[in-house]
Formats: sequence, structure tokens, C-alpha cells
Amino acid sequence: MACIRQMNGTFAREAFSMKYEQWRNELFSFPPESDPVMHEHAQDFYNVPPELAFDYVDQILVDSDVHGSFTKDQLGKGINTIYSNCCSDLPFLYTSDCGEDRRVKGIRNLKHLYQNFFNRHCTGQVTDIGNSRDDGPMGFICYMFWDVFVLYPGNATPGMVDAAIDVMHSVLQTNHDNSLVSAIHGLGHWASSVPDAVSILEHWCQKPTTQNHAVLEYARAASTGMIQ
Repeated sequence: MACIRQMNGTFAREAFSMKYEQWRNELFSFPPESDPVMHEHAQDFYNVPPELAFDYVDQILVDSDVHGSFTKDQLGKGINTIYSNCCSDLPFLYTSDCGEDRRVKGIRNLKHLYQNFFNRHCTGQVTDIGNSRDDGPMGFICYMFWDVFVLYPGNATPGMVDAAIDVMHSVLQTNHDNSLVSAIHGLGHWASSVPDAVSILEHWCQKPTTQNHAVLEYARAASTGMIQ
């Protein structure tokens, strides 16, 4: 809901938007067996202005309360809703709906997605990369993040590319195998367009932060752009 009033010869929009807690609860309140691609959220959820929605997304990434308030399945479906354009238009916050400075800030905040969601909830053993279903929707979005996310070098400014590469690079400093695979997957997709992606992978392969053979082989393949 919104109203428009005239101020000093111009029109200003006053948006009566959902508060953060309402928006967060609507995002994560998936019933059992529901599909995030098919799930319809309340209309007010979609009426939150882009800048405010971006603030809410960033807040979710550092909101410790969500982990005790929702199940792993609900959290995974909510994260899919934010980052997969099959589920909503929210991913476009990062590419077209907000100004470049805000986009760069939001991209850099993706480090919290890894630290607070993927590292915490993706606990399945990494053996057959890309085929595990151990972690449900959260595991899917962790592995497929840089595939389903709308950001790629061709639609990003240099500042946005740098921010994304920095996030993936920072993830490679951890020893969490699922998150490592996610970042390696992303760098592999960007390898043909961003030389830094290749050099980051090559340096990591020289001093890896895991001894998991499957992850090491995946990183070697990614450095050539040959990944699935």
C-alpha cells in the first residue's frame, strides 16, 4: 500500500510497507512439502520498495534469531526465494532495481550468506559433487548459487565484479567443504571472463584449505572453466 502526495511541486511516495519482522516471517513461513518456485507470498511482501527490500535481505543475513525460529528446510526455501529468479524478482535487487553503490554493498554482504547460512546448515559430506540431496533446499542453493543467481560478469560493472570475486575468494579461506564447492563453482563459471578467477583458483590449489579429494579435483577442473 502506498499513497502519493505533492510536495514543493513534486510528487513524493510514502510507502506503508511491511516491517522487517513481518517480511522475514513471510519469507520463511513455508508449509511442509511446499515448493519455493510455486509458493505465493502475501501481496504486501512484494510491495516493499526495492531499497527497503534490499535492507531487509541484508538484515536477514545477519539475523541470528532466524536459526531458532525456522527449520532448516524453511530457511533453505527462503534463501532460494531471495536468490533464485525462478522463485521471485528479489535477485534483481543485485543487478537492476537499485543503484550501483547499493548493489556493490549488497554483493559484499553475501559473505554473511556463507558464514551464517551455508557454513552453518550445509553439513552433508561432500563426495559426489552436485548430486547430494543431504541438505535439501539449503544444499541446493549453496551448490547452485552462482548458477541461479542473476549476477554474472556480462551484466555487472567492474565494481560489482570485484565485489563478487572478493566474496568467492574469501570463502576459499575457510575449510567448509560445501561452501568451498560453492565458491569454486562460481569462480569456474567466471573463469572465462575474469582472469582473477583463474589465478585465485590456481593459488588455492597450491595451498588448499581442505584435504577432500573431490573438492580438490573440482577446483582443478574449475580453473580451466571445465565444470558442471
